[in-house]
Amino acid sequence: MARTGKDDHQEAVVVDQLLRKLRPFDRTYVEEREHVSGVRPFSRVRSRPPLRPAGVWARVTLGFLLGVALTQWPYAHACEKPLILYMVAVTTVLVAGLWGARASWRSRMGLAHIIALGTILWGLTLSAQEVLPRVGYAKTRMSWRCVERQHAGANPIRPGADRIRPEAPSVAPFVLAEVR
Repeated sequence: MARTGKDDHQEAVVVDQLLRKLRPFDRTYVEEREHVSGVRPFSRVRSRPPLRPAGVWARVTLGFLLGVALTQWPYAHACEKPLILYMVAVTTVLVAGLWGARASWRSRMGLAHIIALGTILWGLTLSAQEVLPRVGYAKTRMSWRCVERQHAGANPIRPGADRIRPEAPSVAPFVLAEVR
């Protein structure tokens, strides 16, 4: 036989309290009470429904294609403005990867999330490839700025040295002594 009465009501109250503790912002399990004072809360936390799979895949694919296209960068990006432009493009790949990862995480799409995480890793790799030699961590040293050489007539050894080129790395004095 089914029990009814006071015990059922007490159990229902306990269950409601436990559900409130598990999901403090979810109001589907809690009775909506009218406010006695007539004052309504300013805002309520509402969860957004997950995105459609086509929207998630569009975001993830966009980040992936940006990462692939960046490997075919057609311009030199050794120093100054071209380098800044290239780093902005790399940052765009990172942001697109994060955007796709967030969307795929909220929509519970595992494969899309893995691809988005790969895009983030690729963006970090591309940025490390440019940043690490310039901060002294890599074997070869590069400069952030280009050095403008003297005019063609002023340098008799190398007449075409007036073009803008990356700054040459400094050579240790003992290496020069061995060469002589």
